[in-house]
Amino acid sequence: MNPKPPSLKLVSAEARHREFVRLLSTEVFARFGSYDKTLPPMMEWPWIRTVVAQARGRPVGFAMISLEDAGAGEIDLTAIAVEPAWQSRGVGRTLLRHVEQVARYAVAAGRTASVRLTVAEDNRRARGLFESLGYRLVPGREERYSGGQRSLMLRKTLQAGGEQSPDQDPNL
Repeated sequence: MNPKPPSLKLVSAEARHREFVRLLSTEVFARFGSYDKTLPPMMEWPWIRTVVAQARGRPVGFAMISLEDAGAGEIDLTAIAVEPAWQSRGVGRTLLRHVEQVARYAVAAGRTASVRLTVAEDNRRARGLFESLGYRLVPGREERYSGGQRSLMLRKTLQAGGEQSPDQDPNL
């Protein structure tokens, strides 16, 4: 197991992060399809939020969420990726916790928030992370990635609202 990372800083993605998202998508999502071509342009969509995890001043991971269904209480984790050298060091967990914080504040008042995602059935590392944080299989929602791999939908229902953590800006 790799050592714990230095403190991570989460920043809202900017145009300068587009190439990082493209390169990391090429590295970690290539077997699933052309995410290196589809994800970077999505960063410009008004209902998409992308947050970048930085360590030692350089990006090491990102999470992209869709707020398109936030009014109905649903947030989609469109993509989450961590550089292989930084995996198993808390980066993915930090990004997921931030996504959940955003979800709590993005849904309409009085609604229960939930985060849904898809994960490759054979991606045991990612599934283990998601399940350890309370994400559960949505039965009957299995599909296939364009690369042919079976994908599973997972969902986590969150407590609505709550106090904002002083170290996280839900607007990222």
